[in-house]
Amino acid sequence: MSTIFADAIEKTLRRLGEHCSQKGGQLTDIRRLILGLLLKTGQPVKAYDLIEEAGRLGRKMTPTTIYRALDFLIDNGLVHKVNALNAYVACTEQSVPLVHEPLLLVCPDCRKTSEINDPDLMDSIFAKLESLGFSISGGSIEVHGQCRSCSSK
Repeated sequence: MSTIFADAIEKTLRRLGEHCSQKGGQLTDIRRLILGLLLKTGQPVKAYDLIEEAGRLGRKMTPTTIYRALDFLIDNGLVHKVNALNAYVACTEQSVPLVHEPLLLVCPDCRKTSEINDPDLMDSIFAKLESLGFSISGGSIEVHGQCRSCSSK
């Protein structure tokens, strides 16, 4: 499988695989493939598109297999679900603790998704929501709006 992805992605996959091992998990071939596809794409991808891409690479997978892999990757902070797009994106902030609560900026026009990891900001947002009696499930907050490229068109 090492010939599928560019060297930078392979290096990232090795490092993240080691991280999973240290935490008692395993970045199996299927999980590694899905994460690699998301890293390579760099934008949100729907689960069924991942199935198709895996098939093009000679790996026939069922929806159950893909969703189990995605669940593991999400639980380990390697992937985020972008609810607004019903898609998945690789975590771009690999230097932070891998399980975190990001702020996702989502452009519905071009599907570009950016990730902000600012613990102080997130703590402030969660504290304010809690003071209002509102709780968040799912671990991330999505903000929808036009990205710079789409707004300048």
